[in-house]
Amino acid sequence: MKFGPTPSWAALFGDANCDGNVNALDAALLLQLSAGLITTLPCADKADVNGDGTLNPLDAALVLQFSAGLLQSIGPAHTPTPTTPPTATSTSTPAPTATFTPTLVPTSTPTPAATSTPVDTPTNTPTATPTPTPIVLSGNGQEATSIFQLKNGLTIFDMKHDGNSNFAIWLLDGTGDMIDLLVNEIGGFDGSTVIGLDDAGGYLLDISADGNWNVTIEQPRNVSGTSPPLNISGHGQSVSQFISLQGGLARFEMTHDGNSNFAIWLFEDDGLRVDLLVNEIGEFDGSTAIGVDDGIYILDISADGNWKIDITQ
Repeated sequence: MKFGPTPSWAALFGDANCDGNVNALDAALLLQLSAGLITTLPCADKADVNGDGTLNPLDAALVLQFSAGLLQSIGPAHTPTPTTPPTATSTSTPAPTATFTPTLVPTSTPTPAATSTPVDTPTNTPTATPTPTPIVLSGNGQEATSIFQLKNGLTIFDMKHDGNSNFAIWLLDGTGDMIDLLVNEIGGFDGSTVIGLDDAGGYLLDISADGNWNVTIEQPRNVSGTSPPLNISGHGQSVSQFISLQGGLARFEMTHDGNSNFAIWLFEDDGLRVDLLVNEIGEFDGSTAIGVDDGIYILDISADGNWKIDITQ
């Protein structure tokens, strides 16, 4: 069985269950694997946090220390590959050659031939990609939905749950392969997330719940965005409005007053994951700056408290 693509950044090492968080749930899965209670992990390549080639209780201990704030980061270090300086090349200046001035002989001036005026050829205006109709699914309790069709690219899932127990949704493709864990929370939930799908085709949702749930799936196309300076705020797991950024430097100032994981991913409007802007536990007040291309972007926010993002260029 294959799993959906997971980011290769060290900031996500320890996320054994692919939910975008690094916490005690990941440590518990590592201990269960070491004890032989389970045989595999959704994100085994991110579970070896000390890079020793094995999954054992030491990895679980490091995840717990990171979750408790005793470690600022976990994951094997990356050694930059040195670049080879360019080899200097020498060029030789060609020796001047003798030139001669020809004697001009008068000639008759030819009569210019008649020319035709070119006719403009009409060009075809590219057709905008239509936005697919939103898909709305609802039910009660644990359920695997019927297969539905999705295009490749940016996909937004808006999810609600009014139960008291675990609420988790896995996105599976038509062959049953797990693509992404969209939500994994306890009790009532009202939030959204965004992912980029590599392939168009049939998909379904595998839902764990004890109450009524509702999922709306949208794939916006040909969108426009708001330009910085921009102030965005909200609460809990959310997807931002679309943002129009100019090529160059973009600065993101972020705050969070919750107690759990606070992570923000920047996506392009075609679903390409660009950068992880922050990934911390609990309260946060900080900023980061990255280089971006001209384009439309959107933010995927994981949080359990109130958050605020100020964007400037």
